[in-house]
Amino acid sequence: MNSIKSKILNLDRKIVTEVKNDTITVEDFIASRSKDDVTYYNYSILEYLNGFEMFITNILYDYEDEFNDETIVVKLKDVEQIKYRYKPELFAYDIYGSTGFSFIVMMLNGIIDPKEFNFNKVRVIKSSTLKSILSRIKIINSDFINNNISKRNTAFKENTGNTVWN
Repeated sequence: MNSIKSKILNLDRKIVTEVKNDTITVEDFIASRSKDDVTYYNYSILEYLNGFEMFITNILYDYEDEFNDETIVVKLKDVEQIKYRYKPELFAYDIYGSTGFSFIVMMLNGIIDPKEFNFNKVRVIKSSTLKSILSRIKIINSDFINNNISKRNTAFKENTGNTVWN
């Protein structure tokens, strides 16, 4: 038991000092996670058009380089590879405590379809680092996001969803 606690306590120091291309185990990474409540929707720019909410973009893609600079690689055991094959949502839940992070897992690994999630090594970001990056992004873009939400809500209430906002 003490060796497990010691391993977990030393994990944060290990991750910080690891070289970008080195790997750690999934179990070690899961042990270091903290819970974050993030959804793809909260960072998305949407418009209400013709009675439908339409996806335009997600601002996190503008910060892809910053995310990539902070990634580490976790090596999956054979049983883990089978468990997570085609299931980035399950992987995100186990790693970050929420399926809402699956879009970040897919972005970090250069895929857009869960059927592409079939790796023996997966790029991830330490939970606390990810939380810090997301917090900065949200602060920097809060006016833009809030303006988008306000326009969308107004269009929905007025049922003016048949025009694109300028």
